[in-house]
Amino acid sequence: MNQINPDKLLQPLQGNKPDSPAIKLMLAEVYQSQVQQLTDGRFRLQLPSPQGALHIVLPASASAAVQAMLPAIPVNPQGSLQQLQLQFQPLANGQLQLTLQTAVNTLSIPLSATQVRQLLAISVPGSTTAQATIPARLLPAAAAVTLAAPGFNPVPLSTQTQQALSAMLPLLSGATAQLMLKLDTSTTDLQLRLIAVPAHSNQGNTTGNSVTLQKSEQAAVLQQLVRLFNQQAGTADTTKLNPMLQSALQSVLSAAPAALPAQYKLQLQQQTGQWQLQLSTAPVSSKINVPADDISRPLQFVASPNQSSNEKTPLNASNTSAALQQTAQQAVQQAWRHLLPLLPATADPLAGTADLPEPVQQILQLLRQSQPDGAKVQTPQHITQQLASLLQFQPLQPAATVQSSGGALAAAIQLLLGNLLQRPPALATMPANQRLVQLVNQLEPAQAGNLLRQLAGHSSTLQQSQLATLDSNNAAQQQLLLQLPLQLAGQSVFSQLQVEQREADGKQGGEKQTQWQLTMKFDLQQLGQLLVVAKLQQQQLQLQFYTEQQHAKQLAEQFLPLLKDRCNAQGLEVSQAECVLGKIPDSLLPRANSLLTVKV
Repeated sequence: MNQINPDKLLQPLQGNKPDSPAIKLMLAEVYQSQVQQLTDGRFRLQLPSPQGALHIVLPASASAAVQAMLPAIPVNPQGSLQQLQLQFQPLANGQLQLTLQTAVNTLSIPLSATQVRQLLAISVPGSTTAQATIPARLLPAAAAVTLAAPGFNPVPLSTQTQQALSAMLPLLSGATAQLMLKLDTSTTDLQLRLIAVPAHSNQGNTTGNSVTLQKSEQAAVLQQLVRLFNQQAGTADTTKLNPMLQSALQSVLSAAPAALPAQYKLQLQQQTGQWQLQLSTAPVSSKINVPADDISRPLQFVASPNQSSNEKTPLNASNTSAALQQTAQQAVQQAWRHLLPLLPATADPLAGTADLPEPVQQILQLLRQSQPDGAKVQTPQHITQQLASLLQFQPLQPAATVQSSGGALAAAIQLLLGNLLQRPPALATMPANQRLVQLVNQLEPAQAGNLLRQLAGHSSTLQQSQLATLDSNNAAQQQLLLQLPLQLAGQSVFSQLQVEQREADGKQGGEKQTQWQLTMKFDLQQLGQLLVVAKLQQQQLQLQFYTEQQHAKQLAEQFLPLLKDRCNAQGLEVSQAECVLGKIPDSLLPRANSLLTVKV
């Protein structure tokens, strides 16, 4: 097996270009590159860097793999460039191994109420496509009558709906009588009705035999229909769908504004009253070996600061990248563990004051707008997007946009760094970031530096929970810690979330049972602190609220019945739900970051 020496690994990789200054690159770092097809059919990568642009011409044997990743790339040296993620790995034979990967692309197609009606009706087994009707049945329950359908979790019906249905019950007495759930279209959205079809009657004759569901009931049923559709259409291979659903999707996707990839995943969602069909492509990667002569500049790969260049231990080419990446992560984590306990509690770093320059105030306002509004009910899609951006947050992450709180903060930090270095980052060309780019370009160097230090305090709070997650995870217990910034009364207030899997109380069948626990800590300002503990074991859910103020306890107790009903609508059985007065901990983060070790 070939072995390489770390000293040689960190030397500049240069072919026949000894006079060009070397470009320093970090092993295992993900870079954002631009790819372009040349007139001879080969592809060229362009990577901007502080030392100048780096160009890499890929061998002709790799053209087919790159073309498959970018099917619509123009054959023109002056044409538009497309983005690819790029990683470098030097090989023992003097060549360079490149790992190319496409980003996850999404496309949203707006849908009319008629199109949504057709897609939802087809997704339910036993439905009638032409009339968009779904077979349904009524189930008696302890608290109320529930509505059931194939693939549904039972939906509780209100007293008004039950009273209206009582007049239809005689029509359902026959052996062949049916209760159908019909999807109608209004001028802007869907309407759901329950139809009684008597024995030996045509389903189309529904005059006087229908009841329109209440808005809350319609929302619960639509949520079930969307879930069934997404379960079927979420596969990347759309050829495996049932023929009726596949045909309906083809008619919808024929009006897509862009060429569709070969494989994609589909999700139906509703945002601000507008139905959308979201298409997302999975990332595609390819490894390509490039000779040093095809690289425009010599390269020097930089190891982590705590790895001495005098170390002579041989490293295998296959694990060099992993070893250097692990060492770099350990050094960064150790440095932050020593620094974070010394950071004092400061005011909101995103708060704007009248004495700040106008561009700075507008940048801070844009960052605040990217955070969820704590005074408004957020959609599940918006919450998922915000949590994903915080889980993936890195100050120098590629392709960051202002569409989420984590992405907006990373984009602002990178644009400020680019302003100080006079080298705009790759994300400066993204359409979603143009407003932020314009504001950053108006700043003077001193203003950009001050704002960068101000945003670093906000960034350190997000990274603190990431480090706490790394510290707390072990082989016996896995947990996730997250700090979610919310806008409350014009201030950024961090809410803390902890998700963990732990051993449940008691045993079943002589075996240990596990349960999921979600702990959430909220700062409600004038109402004080609120701690929520949710424990889920199979379909059993326990909810425990803790607060320090009597008024907050009364408000929580008023809210609990509605929360229980919504949990039941999701198929969860709430066995306990109460709110009690108690002492709320200052933080959910473990206090493992300390400069002192006390031994007893």
